[in-house]
Amino acid sequence: MRMLAIETATPAQSVALLDDDRLLAEESYDAKGSRGGLLLPTVDHVLRKAGVAAKDLDAVAVSIGPGSFTGLRVGLATAKGLALGTGATVVGVSTLEALAAVYEPAAEIVICTLLDAYRGEVYLSVFKRRAGCLERLHADVVLAPEAVKEALADIEQPVHLIGNGAARYHRQLEAVLGTRVRVTERGLGAVPSAAVVARLGRKRLTEGTRPDAEVVPVYLRRTEAEVNWDKGLIKSPVARLTS
Repeated sequence: MRMLAIETATPAQSVALLDDDRLLAEESYDAKGSRGGLLLPTVDHVLRKAGVAAKDLDAVAVSIGPGSFTGLRVGLATAKGLALGTGATVVGVSTLEALAAVYEPAAEIVICTLLDAYRGEVYLSVFKRRAGCLERLHADVVLAPEAVKEALADIEQPVHLIGNGAARYHRQLEAVLGTRVRVTERGLGAVPSAAVVARLGRKRLTEGTRPDAEVVPVYLRRTEAEVNWDKGLIKSPVARLTS
């Protein structure tokens, strides 16, 4: 199965191409300020590097969040556009699961993935790595850093904090959680990767996950535009014309 994978949920974005479990090509880039303009050239470069035509793709895996609203929309639109033009299957992958899968110490551990959600919040999920597989212990949520302690209340063993949310708030979290947490440079620098998204997407398809229709972005909270609309800070085009 030739699978292209797209990870655009964070500023550290990437595209990868796998043939079954073999990585053919992968490119990453810093998307800060790009508004999605770097994704299509990167897709083209990865396909050319691997010597694979878009028409020969069997599937496209895409990170569906939580994460950057703009990044998720651009990534999903690109994935569905490629599928429409090539007949490839689209499969969605949790961004926080992809982040947890990047972090692979040898021992059996509990991993708390934290992505910076801005506005003083983090996206959180918790997984246990056992025999090379991830078991989800906590659903994806958005919360304030001080609420992480409550989210981890039922977990007795030490928890590894990873992701850019952990990097931003790790001192605050260590002060609250103390010896219960483990913080490493590798964990603080961990980002979800397209290669991992591809492998998780392939696993979903081989397990019989129904693709396409269920692939929607996971935002966890309303967009800033929706909040401003409710506050009356944004007027409709008709209201602007008639005011």
